[in-house]
Amino acid sequence: MNPRSSILGKRATLVGTLLVLLSSGQIFSETVLFKNGEKTYGTVIDQSTDAVTILKDTKRQTIPKSQILKIIFKDIKDEGELGKIFEAEKKKLNKDGKKTEKEEQLDTLVLEQMIKENSYKVVQKRLALIEKYIDEQDGGWEEYISKNRNPWEPVWKSAILPGWGLSLMKKDTYARTYQVIIGLSIIVAIGGSQAATVQKNKAENRMSKMLFEDPVTYAQIQAAGIPNSSVYIAKLQTDAFSEYNKDKHNQHQYETYSHTGLGLAVGLYLAQLAQSYFLGKQWATHNIIQTPSGESVQEGFNFKSNMTTLASGGGGALREYRSELRYVSAF
Repeated sequence: MNPRSSILGKRATLVGTLLVLLSSGQIFSETVLFKNGEKTYGTVIDQSTDAVTILKDTKRQTIPKSQILKIIFKDIKDEGELGKIFEAEKKKLNKDGKKTEKEEQLDTLVLEQMIKENSYKVVQKRLALIEKYIDEQDGGWEEYISKNRNPWEPVWKSAILPGWGLSLMKKDTYARTYQVIIGLSIIVAIGGSQAATVQKNKAENRMSKMLFEDPVTYAQIQAAGIPNSSVYIAKLQTDAFSEYNKDKHNQHQYETYSHTGLGLAVGLYLAQLAQSYFLGKQWATHNIIQTPSGESVQEGFNFKSNMTTLASGGGGALREYRSELRYVSAF
């Protein structure tokens, strides 16, 4: 296989990533000298057998290698220095205006190194920006990902304050949802209970009035000799019973609201505890460390015991019971 073709073929996967990273702006550039004496500046991101691709002002530009005299791995503005480089490179061309095969292979290797260094610089710059962004969003992220995690911590925190354990695991959307709905449910439960008590008192007062005050009123009306007093009294009694029944209906309705709100709050409380438990088991798996032998252990003290067969034969076996306590540290 042609070594030059092999080198060029390895760039395929890197080019796409490099283009995405460089799309935010020109970070650094090379100086491209043409055989006709012109020049341009851009970041080398890829090359093929016949062409070089540069990124100039966030746009790709493909330049045939036959037009390129030299690509310099820095941004040169000094015309005197460029003139000297131009003359030196011109002397390397043969009568057909081409470089020797050895010179072309050397240029290919230099470009390959340029592309590698460009990609490395871009990745380092992007990582620095990402870390700065994360620090601004959550200054405690480093402690969060490095601290030892107990799978039961989210559970007991959620038991004390609904959603607390989920917030600990960065499940803020779940946490806020539970807190808001549970809070509203408790408000409905308390408000419904208070309203039901008010309606109950109204119903009891109305019943007391119907039993003790209204008969006296009805007797006075009858004694006054008011025409059609019996019809009037019957209407008063009907209205009183209607108001009493209305108060009792409202009481039962508010009690239903209270019980529904309380049931929903309790159900959601238990649901967020269960979710904290299952998510907590997964959240705490970062404590698991794999030893070179492939054994999974946790950071800290680890107790292990097992039965080992030492020898067997004659219908029997010699076994040994082993126990060991180890302390594992990740660094």
